[in-house]
Amino acid sequence: MKFGFVSFIGRPNVGKSTLFNALLGTKLAIVSSKPQTTRNRISGILTNKEGQVVFWDLPGIHKALGVMNKRMVSIALNAISNVNLALWVIDAERDAQVDDFIMGHIKSKKPPMILVINKIDLIAKDKLFPMVDVYSKAYDFLEIVPVSATKEENIDDLRQSIFKHLPEGEAMFGEEDLTEVPERVLVAEMVREKVFQLTHQEIPYSTAVQVITFEEKPKLISIYAEIWVEKNTQKGIIIGKGGEMIRKIGTLARRDIEDLLGSKIYIELVVKVKENWREKPAVLDTLGIRA
Repeated sequence: MKFGFVSFIGRPNVGKSTLFNALLGTKLAIVSSKPQTTRNRISGILTNKEGQVVFWDLPGIHKALGVMNKRMVSIALNAISNVNLALWVIDAERDAQVDDFIMGHIKSKKPPMILVINKIDLIAKDKLFPMVDVYSKAYDFLEIVPVSATKEENIDDLRQSIFKHLPEGEAMFGEEDLTEVPERVLVAEMVREKVFQLTHQEIPYSTAVQVITFEEKPKLISIYAEIWVEKNTQKGIIIGKGGEMIRKIGTLARRDIEDLLGSKIYIELVVKVKENWREKPAVLDTLGIRA
């Protein structure tokens, strides 16, 4: 039997979270078309006949400004050397050349690594060969695997490659375990995903979600959560005309939460202004965004 920890690294918006969900076969990580959606480490546990792997979905690596973004990058970089295997995910459309910023950190830590070329459904197949050549010369990858996370193309091949390079070991978690992340954290992420999907410009990046109460009743889970913004104008946008936006966020989030938890959900959302929360270490600690 194989067991190990595997981290996803790469630039923002290369499809790490979509790939994470595809490998698990279930949705745990939130996704959107906007960069820097992932803010913290999300774990996912895959158990099959070959063994067990704990995946870590991580924030994108970028040249960060601001307290929160610097912490996000630190979370991602710290994970490179604390796993059995790293998956460097690149975008087949955008990453024809090696990112020197990321490569510099990788070479300093020297993790065992598979290069995953994602979004191959968006390019002509003959464009893959030059990318493989460029990256092969930059680092001694264990393997280079082209995939499409959205189309789930070559996902089984990638799973096999991952298990092949993991050490022998006993499972740390039960066969039914999907994640180490507390349910209330996953609920907050599902709500935040809907904010990312439904709002624009600075609103998604100025927003955080905290679950205040999570009460399990015999046939219902009752949830009360706060959506934090930095300005009163942003609060008005999240609430929407006549409360239309906040209701839509709640309705869409409730459906995903019910699918994830397998229970009927009642969710109440309120919007609060917390000025400049992204630059306040104590607030970031409360949200679990710790370097």
